Amino acid sequence: MPERLREIDLTLAPERERVIDIEEIAAYLESDGLGDEVLRDRYGTAGLFDAAGRLYRQRGTGRALHRPVRTAAPPFPWRTLLRGPLYLLPGLSGLLVAREMGAGAAAAFAFAAAFGWGWTMLIAGVRHAEPRGVPGRALRLATLLGGLTGVLGGGLAAALNAAPDTVTAGVVASGAAVGGAVALSTAAAGVLLALGRAGLFAGAFASPLLAAGIVWAAPSRTGALLALLLLALVPLLTALSVTRASGALPAGWDTLRPHLRHAAYGWALALTFVLLTGRLGAWTLLPLVVGTGLLEAGVRHAQRQLQHAARQSQDLRSLRRAGLPVLPLGAATYALALAGWVFLAGELPVPAWMRPHPDAWALVPAYGAAALLSAWLANHGQAALLTGLWLLLAALLASPLAPPATPPLTVTLLGFCAVLTVLSLRALLDPRSYR
Repeated sequence: MPERLREIDLTLAPERERVIDIEEIAAYLESDGLGDEVLRDRYGTAGLFDAAGRLYRQRGTGRALHRPVRTAAPPFPWRTLLRGPLYLLPGLSGLLVAREMGAGAAAAFAFAAAFGWGWTMLIAGVRHAEPRGVPGRALRLATLLGGLTGVLGGGLAAALNAAPDTVTAGVVASGAAVGGAVALSTAAAGVLLALGRAGLFAGAFASPLLAAGIVWAAPSRTGALLALLLLALVPLLTALSVTRASGALPAGWDTLRPHLRHAAYGWALALTFVLLTGRLGAWTLLPLVVGTGLLEAGVRHAQRQLQHAARQSQDLRSLRRAGLPVLPLGAATYALALAGWVFLAGELPVPAWMRPHPDAWALVPAYGAAALLSAWLANHGQAALLTGLWLLLAALLASPLAPPATPPLTVTLLGFCAVLTVLSLRALLDPRSYR
């Protein structure tokens, strides 16, 4: 509502708050000398009945209509669930190929995957910095910088992971190839998802995944190199094709720098995930990766519920009463879904190495609930605080004083989840969280 029209709402007399239709509001406006032409020229509306309709539909800050608009509850964004499996494609393709690239390739892959986790968050931030267009130049710069970092970091990770007497140019080159391909494809994946191009995303990774599967079934160094080439080029060319529009944002460091806090937050998450993987195994934490789409859907649905509560509530007390349970219930629902997944996975007739950790029924849901609460808080400007909290958790996991037994680890994750719950409830006391 235009600010000047809101002034009219504030000045309407209290006895007018029981109006029954738009025509009555229009009559009040005309009686005050606010006709069609005045409301168009001075108040930014389309005319008398447009202004009356706006005043009738909204609750307003004055007393014109002291009643909420009754609207249906927002539906759950089920289509977002499909994003979860898509997140697997870059890493899975790189993982299948890395084993054929010699010593140090696994370390290069781990670096590139962890780096890509945070870098895709930076890419998402850049994309949302220009919501009404496509910041093509800035997104292309972020994609190429991600690939370059993967090359340098992959080579360094391979050299550091190898024994001192086995570090050769070939080892460094293999690490650089794996790191560059995985980081570049992950950055391109981030661009495609940020622009909502899920179909193109799946198509871009179809041939690299097929090639990686062939290498896994019939190991070959040449095949691995070709698979890496496909993994680097096909997603990159797809991302470049959807960012042809230059956009308003320039391609420079000043454009990327404000979003580095999102990248740091993602790297803290990745570090914690890697440390947990070392303790529990990759198969135990697989539901968290595949369930990323459900996490995003849960965060989005929670925010829509809060917006719906804001439209329905008449005062701050009723708003808080409706909004405070939303996030804890959303986190609990996500945790229950993960627990169900873990239970079903434990009942499947799979090899022993694919079975989840015996305590996964508690660890995975606790981590998932914390991740959902953290994602919502990050969307509300708490990225710096969350980065520190996740790094603290990572330090606890990496500490030699940390007990190897899982019960203390479960208690730690539950305590961490409780801290994030308190932070979420505190944030929900602020009406700005309901926008």
